[in-house]
Amino acid sequence: MIRAVVGVLLRHEKVLVAERPSSKSYSGYWEFPGGKIEADETSQEALGRELEEELGIQIVHAKPWRTYPYTYPDKTVFLEIWLVSDFIGEPHGKENQKIAWVTFSELSSLRVLEGTLPIMDDIKSLMEAI
Repeated sequence: MIRAVVGVLLRHEKVLVAERPSSKSYSGYWEFPGGKIEADETSQEALGRELEEELGIQIVHAKPWRTYPYTYPDKTVFLEIWLVSDFIGEPHGKENQKIAWVTFSELSSLRVLEGTLPIMDDIKSLMEAI
């Protein structure tokens, strides 16, 4: 099982998503930023590293939100989802990936990774509460 962190960044009723680049599996799918937790790091350290590597931002405040396993045809991933409420820098695709701030209706129309689907209703509730 692969342990991974996911960052949910909300801003003005929109959430940040990134398109997986052609060099990675599931290319063309949209996802929330994040990645694998290395053996020597905590979840919070992994989240900070991944968001800096992918988006060029530094986390100021984040809190754990949800956890769940998801089984793809080729692997099982245990997802640790964090709400990132404050960060330094303007997110940009440091790995040449497309990123976008989207409303829930726009998010619902994107081709998202299947592992994202179980939290879509929770994301909608979060976005409506802003």
